[in-house]
Amino acid sequence: MLKKQWQRISSSPLARELLVFGAIYLFLALINLRVKMFLTAAWYDGILERNHELLLAFQYANPEQSRLLQFCIPELFRRLLGLSIPHAYILQRWLFVFLAFLCFHFYLKKWFDSRLAFAGVLILAASMPLSYFNHLQESSPLLLLTFLLALWAIRERRTFWYAVVLTVGAFNNETMLFLPAVFVFYNFKGLGFRQLIRLVLTTLGSCLPAYLVVGTIRYINRDRPQLGDLFWHWPDNIRGIWRHLRTFPLDYWRAEYVYFVFIFGVFWLYAFLRYSKKPLFLRRAALTIPLFIVPHLLATIIAEVRLMLPLSFIVIPMALFYLFPPASDETASSQSPEAE
Repeated sequence: MLKKQWQRISSSPLARELLVFGAIYLFLALINLRVKMFLTAAWYDGILERNHELLLAFQYANPEQSRLLQFCIPELFRRLLGLSIPHAYILQRWLFVFLAFLCFHFYLKKWFDSRLAFAGVLILAASMPLSYFNHLQESSPLLLLTFLLALWAIRERRTFWYAVVLTVGAFNNETMLFLPAVFVFYNFKGLGFRQLIRLVLTTLGSCLPAYLVVGTIRYINRDRPQLGDLFWHWPDNIRGIWRHLRTFPLDYWRAEYVYFVFIFGVFWLYAFLRYSKKPLFLRRAALTIPLFIVPHLLATIIAEVRLMLPLSFIVIPMALFYLFPPASDETASSQSPEAE
């Protein structure tokens, strides 16, 4: 019976790829989970339980209080499966990191074969441990998944599904509100009046629900204090970057303010080498990277390098195109907006 089932699965290339690579990614997600748990004492010292109860009572600080899915999904797991609070959050992290790995594989299959798609996921899995600290920012795993799915929908010009994923993701983390920039850059076709009006209307129509979600939640939670002392972090970030750049190289492993460079390392460079030879979607999406990094330098603690992880889905495939150029560069460079 099992042999027949396996033969049936093996006869479908998609099902076989899902099973074979999915099994690998399940354990890669578990390895990442172990690293995160090892570095996060707050998971089991009572802080996680306390924070969860405060979040459910809407007595915690923003932005965490306004990231509803971050604590509602673990609470759902608790009620459905009878899990403890730590185990509910473990399930959330393991599940969404696994799904992000699996979806990233098939997202990369647009441009690469299975071997290079696998390599791309391995690069992401190997980079993520640098982002783990003793903090409880548990919207990050689902953010990875929704950010990727929204990029995928933009690339395939599935505007309805992009709007749906963007809205769902907005219930989890406001970083999703960056994605309309990618939508605009990719769909820009010229300065003609009709083209611009159509782009403006489509952009507003697809992103307005997400902005309304975030705006409404923030208004409801307007009396909640801001987590941390400051919202303006530019001076601290610049001082921290300068201080850590001057660190002795053998101490770079703890130079947290330049981790946002280390997280992709030389891939930052490889992503932009032979830029014109890369697919249109990646070229246009890459133009938004400064729009992503600069606000984080201004308003967040840049040492919290997990903030850069959503850029993996742009930087890693661009770098792979440099490392493993297609047989014909014309295939990658001549794609029109309609061709992708």
